[in-house]
Amino acid sequence: QIPKIKLINMVTEIQNNKIPILSRILIEKIQDTLNKKEQIVLLQNRRSYSYIVKCINCNKPSLCPKCNVSLKYHKNKNILQCHHCNYKKKFNKYCKSCNHKTIKTYGVGTQKIEEIIKKIFPYTKILRYDKDALNKKENYFKILNEFENQKADILLGTQMIAKGLDFKNVSLVGIINADLGMLLPDFRAGEKAFQLIYQLIGRSGRHKKNSTAIIQSYNPDDK
Repeated sequence: QIPKIKLINMVTEIQNNKIPILSRILIEKIQDTLNKKEQIVLLQNRRSYSYIVKCINCNKPSLCPKCNVSLKYHKNKNILQCHHCNYKKKFNKYCKSCNHKTIKTYGVGTQKIEEIIKKIFPYTKILRYDKDALNKKENYFKILNEFENQKADILLGTQMIAKGLDFKNVSLVGIINADLGMLLPDFRAGEKAFQLIYQLIGRSGRHKKNSTAIIQSYNPDDK
């Protein structure tokens, strides 16, 4: 059966929730699904811990010297990394431009989502499925087999988890931020975002009758 789809206005959640990254409804549904011994798939289509790093004093972002694109913060290795050419450097809170200790990180990647979920559900086994977690070829099948054999409760990942996966025990899928990708300079951006969301919804309810898909958005009226 097609899962029940719930669209959550995250602007309202920010006003009423101490954890605005995850809505109260999504947290409640995760707990309910865990209580039923069923599994969850969560999508955040940004890897790393934070995908924007900049100085709040001079407002200059940390850019790759080769590609001139934003460097991403990887907390587990304490590095800034370019996702285009793989340039890396150690993370430092001092800004080279103004010499103030005012470098801050913004934006939420899969690593940060994993950290937040572990704080809320400390006894839950989470598998992260993104390019960083798949640094070895054998990890590709290892993670999927572990989740399929119900040795983990939550599969968290980027767009790689949206297509072609069929897990019998999944009854809840959640899109953490459905707006990612909508504002890219591509006239097909909205269509691509919709395709990704629709594909992920299809991971829930393939074998369970009462399944749910929760879509979190800061612009729920977007057409």
